[in-house]
Amino acid sequence: MVTAAAQHGRPILVVDDVPANLVAVQVALEPLERTVITATSGAQALACLLEEDFALVLLDVEMPDMDGYETAQWIRARERSKHVPVIFLTSTDRDDASSLRAYELGVVDFIVKPIVPEVLRAKAQVLVSLQQHAEALARERIERKLEERRRDYETAALRRERDRELAANQELARLHAALAESDRHKDAFISILAHELRNPLAPTRSAIDLLRGGAPLTEHLIDILDRQVGALARLVDDLLVVARINANKIAVSSDRVDLVGIVEQTLAVSAPAIQQRGHAVVLEVSSAPIAVAGDADRLGQVISTLVTNATRYTSPGGRIEVACFAEGESAVVRVRDNGMGIPPELQASLFDMFVQERIGPDGSGGLGLGLALAHRLVELHGGTLTAHSEGRGCGSTFEIRLKLVKPVETHAPPPQKVEVASRIKTIVIDDNDDARELIAALLEGKGYEVLAAADGHAGLALIRDHAPHVAIVDLALPGLDGFDLAAALRAQFPQVKTRLIALTGHGAAEDRERTQRAGFDAHLVKPASAAAIIACIADQLRAR
Repeated sequence: MVTAAAQHGRPILVVDDVPANLVAVQVALEPLERTVITATSGAQALACLLEEDFALVLLDVEMPDMDGYETAQWIRARERSKHVPVIFLTSTDRDDASSLRAYELGVVDFIVKPIVPEVLRAKAQVLVSLQQHAEALARERIERKLEERRRDYETAALRRERDRELAANQELARLHAALAESDRHKDAFISILAHELRNPLAPTRSAIDLLRGGAPLTEHLIDILDRQVGALARLVDDLLVVARINANKIAVSSDRVDLVGIVEQTLAVSAPAIQQRGHAVVLEVSSAPIAVAGDADRLGQVISTLVTNATRYTSPGGRIEVACFAEGESAVVRVRDNGMGIPPELQASLFDMFVQERIGPDGSGGLGLGLALAHRLVELHGGTLTAHSEGRGCGSTFEIRLKLVKPVETHAPPPQKVEVASRIKTIVIDDNDDARELIAALLEGKGYEVLAAADGHAGLALIRDHAPHVAIVDLALPGLDGFDLAAALRAQFPQVKTRLIALTGHGAAEDRERTQRAGFDAHLVKPASAAAIIACIADQLRAR
């Protein structure tokens, strides 16, 4: 195989088993300024085609071992070389059959030996130019496709960027709208909160004025004050629960409780409000206990919310149905009324925080917290709370579903001996003069022996000197706070077995854990009722 001096463009391959013919072809092609590679057999030609791409193949027909036809067939069989133009070099006249066979193999022309240089050069020039033009067109086509793909990619990228910007703008608009709606709800909530706080404060203020003016402290007046203080306490409790829910810190116990008993007790507590509005109440409950795992106080709060809502949004003289029953593996509490109903546009957001769009027949609407808290509390119990209404004026139905638990046999604990009140020594430690004096008076009225202190150091000294059965200790004390008092008592006077009850405005689970770690035996949340204080003292006496 002989290679001529390299020039430019793809080379030309010349295949002939006669060296003189190869030289003659090379000389004839020199003016084309193309590299000419020679091969003396079909096998050599195919080897050259494996290594390099050619602009033209001049192929002798009559060669030993592998003639021109077979070599051309192999050339056309390869994807890389099937489009290379082939000219047959032949020393014999061709017949029609030979020509047809050659053209079927993709041969483009014949040149008869001895070759005429001018003819060979002219044909080679045309084919090389055509091949070069075809390559240029192919490159242009590839470049055009690449350019189209680049443009398509850029267009798609711009479209994606535009879509992202559009989505971002839409999300920003949605967030702005949500913030505006949230601000609207919170503004409305603050306004309603002020209204709701004034509601119990007004009769409380009036009752105080009556007493100061010399009016007797009647049972009726006491009931009024008790209801209003209870209403204030519930408002504060709801606000604290909201804070704990937002901080994801609320938890419920999972004691075995009787849902029927909770429903009956809740209705008994709600009876005065129901009677005041003249509602007819239909109660349908299971004759047997319905056991669920939950927190009795929280479940009572949920049911109370539903009953209160039914009372508030039903005109005087309306009908309220409360049912409690087992259905399959679920315990169900259903509260239905024939009141003002729920408009369709409100039903999707009914359980959202601060949503309060319904106005009761008396113009009240609550804080917009009750249903949101109830919904979350039921979820914490692993249950569901749903609402249904056909629309305005069609009444409402709220349904709680909780998982049933199998009842277990229980045995009442043996009665425990409790010391009589006349022998019980208590100490009240609080820097708030009014709170300290009222609690002391309450305990003295129950027959307890009571001492009191206004700061931590004085309180610790009283406990050390008198060793009372129970000490009620405010946590935010001057000088020595409640936590330090408990720590000092346990460390310095271990022989004193006084039971410590923490009295604080903080009632979260972490607050109770902190007082327990500090050495307190019980935890009361302000404002604590007389019944709660007496019950807590009784529990501590039993635990001594």
